[in-house]
Amino acid sequence: MQTARINKELEVFIAGVGATQSLLMAFYSFYERKKDYRNLLLCLFFVAITIRLAKSILWVYLDSTPIWVINFGFMAHAVSGPALFLYALHFLFPRKWSWFNLLHFLPGVLLLLSITTLSLDGFWYAGGYTSLLFHQISYSFLGLILLGVHFFSKRSTPLTHSHIIWILSLLIGTAVFQFLYFSNYILGITPYLLGPIIYLPFIYFLAFLLFKNPSLLKYNPSKKHQNIKLSERELNAHVKQLNLLMQEQKLFLDPNCTLNKVGKALKLPSYLVSYIVNNGIGKSFPDFLNGYRIEEAKQKLLHPDYAHIKIANIAYDCGFNSLSSFNSFFKKTENTTPSKFRDNHS
Repeated sequence: MQTARINKELEVFIAGVGATQSLLMAFYSFYERKKDYRNLLLCLFFVAITIRLAKSILWVYLDSTPIWVINFGFMAHAVSGPALFLYALHFLFPRKWSWFNLLHFLPGVLLLLSITTLSLDGFWYAGGYTSLLFHQISYSFLGLILLGVHFFSKRSTPLTHSHIIWILSLLIGTAVFQFLYFSNYILGITPYLLGPIIYLPFIYFLAFLLFKNPSLLKYNPSKKHQNIKLSERELNAHVKQLNLLMQEQKLFLDPNCTLNKVGKALKLPSYLVSYIVNNGIGKSFPDFLNGYRIEEAKQKLLHPDYAHIKIANIAYDCGFNSLSSFNSFFKKTENTTPSKFRDNHS
């Protein structure tokens, strides 16, 4: 087993910061549970990863670590894979919770019951750790399969762009994290603490996504979406009709534009408009509206008649409720600020 070659204190610091942030994510997921068992699964996943990271630090730098602490860390490792898999399963394919799902945690329960008896030479080095790593990499692989099935299935519950990035980052990032432990012990090609080190930017990226969009933990797709059956031709026709409406009536200029208002203009139910935007255009409804608002703002910023108009006034005229949200979305889509955009094209 290889160990990382960087400064010892730096290794501990990076792994420790990652574990701390993971624990904070666990607390946040628990706080947002609100009768949503998916967030409890996510909380369990982050707690398990926190314990696993702490065990890795102790394993490398504290020779006198009690065996039960080591076993507790391995137990947490065994729980992390099933917890994330079940979260992804019920996130991508919403369904009622079944108590049979608890069978996924049976290996973790058995390890917990044996926490004081399992030894390194008699169990972990004798195939126990190898089995654990294959167990976890299998769950990561199954999670990625779920993601692929969801993307290619026409009957899948629609996801917003933000939710796609969230679940994609969560599954791929964790798969990389699990593989690094696997490649260290099974393949012998990566340092032992590379997993905890790589985990740091991953967990902070997830925290950033939650900071930008707290609704990621409040995903509750309408049951009506699950009953919608539109052919690709019909969906494309509705998308064309929706875009034509926006171009001609410019409903997006209304800062209080809602799905209901757009639905009335199209003579369609609001849930169907939501489905068309999510699946036909691949955006959330707010992102869809703001996309049109940004294009309108760009035209005004470039037009000579608006050369002396304040950017804030242009933002409000284009349907934004605040200058900060306008600046944020403008920079996100154009990779520059509105003022620089105007200066560069003047």
